Amino acid sequence: MNSWQRAASIMKRPISLRKRKRLTTIVQATLFETLADLLNNGFSLRQAMQFVVDVQGPTYQRLRPVLARLAAGDSLATALQPYIMIDLYYQLMIAEMHGELMTTLTQAGQLMRTKANQARQVKRLLQYPCLLLVLLLGTLILVKTAVLPNFSAITAVPAQSQVWKLLLAGAGMVVGLGIAAALIQLKRLPIRLRYQWLARLPLVGPLIKNYCGYYLSLNAGMLLAGGLGIRAICEISRQFKSQSLLQQQGVAVEQALLSGQSLTTIIRSERLLPDELALLVSKESPAEQMSRELLYFATIQYERLIRQLNRIISWIQPLMFILIAAVVVGTYMNLLLPMYNSMGEILK
Repeated sequence: MNSWQRAASIMKRPISLRKRKRLTTIVQATLFETLADLLNNGFSLRQAMQFVVDVQGPTYQRLRPVLARLAAGDSLATALQPYIMIDLYYQLMIAEMHGELMTTLTQAGQLMRTKANQARQVKRLLQYPCLLLVLLLGTLILVKTAVLPNFSAITAVPAQSQVWKLLLAGAGMVVGLGIAAALIQLKRLPIRLRYQWLARLPLVGPLIKNYCGYYLSLNAGMLLAGGLGIRAICEISRQFKSQSLLQQQGVAVEQALLSGQSLTTIIRSERLLPDELALLVSKESPAEQMSRELLYFATIQYERLIRQLNRIISWIQPLMFILIAAVVVGTYMNLLLPMYNSMGEILK
């Protein structure tokens, strides 16, 4: 039985999608980085996992079933499958088949570490603006409930003002319900269609495109390094679980190839794939060289992704302060101007 026959049998096994077992981002980062470092220092895979479970603390004790599955002959990807995302599971599985496990573990660990650090940075950047926003909303509620009723008892609020308030409240409710409905519908979409929809958005779109470029190029490069052609890669991807991006993208590419389109045309028309990938494919390099180019291109896409994330994070505080300024102006228009009008009526 060759490696792809074994892979096919693994793919047909049922995959648990229960989220309660999944490791947090920071725990996955530490796990992958530690495994990569131990493998690089001569540990076997089972020894490295045993070290992680024994030394890294109580959080990693839940990985003891992974040791049993490794001892039974399962691959690392199969043993870790209940604890990681399905796309990462297939990435590890492909890496193990082609001897790229250490590199993939290192990259996955770095990506998870960066994701966790950026989430922590976003929380830190949001603390001060959110505090200001809460204080401002508290002041707004206090004035609305304690101060304005005293003025309204003396002078009636103009009917035009009441109409505008009702219109604004209705518009806000409609917008909120629309956003909620869009998010629910987006969550129900298959992952490829969801990414294609998100790729149209101004800020999120470039991030989605770079992530997909990194993820698909990395896996395609490893599969090409294993001696597979484009058709074979599409055929293999069809055996992946339907929830994975690799399976859905492979089916889409295979259908386009069967309809007579060239691979370059498919890439250029695909919203999730960067245009540079079409240039690499159009050169028609030998499979070995193309695999190296794709793997290096995946590294470039990864670096772009990190730079874009950092750039977006740098805009979080300015945008929050703009939001606070808008709330201040809205508060002035909604509360203070009626108060001034009421005081003017009193002075008359």
